[in-house]
Amino acid sequence: MSFTTKIAVVVGLIMAGSYSCNTDSLSPRGEVSLRTPLTLKSVHESDDKHLVQKYTLGDPNLAAKTVVEVYATKSTGSTLAKRESRSQSPDEERPIDLTPSTCTSQVCYSGSFQGPKKTDCDTIVAAQLYNSTGSLRAFPGTYVLVYSGTCVVVFQNPIGKPEYTHTLDYNWAKLGTVILDLQKKCDKPDDLSIGGACKIDHYLKFNFKNVLISLQRYVAPSNAATAS
Repeated sequence: MSFTTKIAVVVGLIMAGSYSCNTDSLSPRGEVSLRTPLTLKSVHESDDKHLVQKYTLGDPNLAAKTVVEVYATKSTGSTLAKRESRSQSPDEERPIDLTPSTCTSQVCYSGSFQGPKKTDCDTIVAAQLYNSTGSLRAFPGTYVLVYSGTCVVVFQNPIGKPEYTHTLDYNWAKLGTVILDLQKKCDKPDDLSIGGACKIDHYLKFNFKNVLISLQRYVAPSNAATAS
């Protein structure tokens, strides 16, 4: 690539704000496209989402804390009520443990703005791998944000069609390893990398729609929400 072409590419990125590179499909059933990362503003300032839980993950006495915020879509209540119907099978009522699953596709996101600091992402990884036990639980319409400093990892389980409506469990330590994988794959300064995502669109007999684990820069909301 010539110097002039490189300049044209950089200018194009600045004008566009951000773009996603080609998705790497890791499964024959994996989709060839992967959505752009969830914008935190769409969660923090959305009228249809509200903060339901907030707590510190790992050692609360550390100077650099890892915070977990769980947001739910306000229509989730009706979805959960339907899940308690007797017409559903026991398999549909039980949460699906996605911990043994693997990413069916991965992507690195590039853009003209700054990505998260590696030291902040390392703080999250340490909290998940060494200072926490158990799993996160994501009901349909749930967005779990785990952040420290400039780094945030988001586990999203959007509300979809009935066949995609599942409650998901995911082990904290496994989430830490996914972050490490995305860091290794997407640490490409020459490509203006600002983060990446892992998509899980199927596991065993189950199919999912837009279940993503994304790593990106954390931007604090202008008005901090309180858990309801």
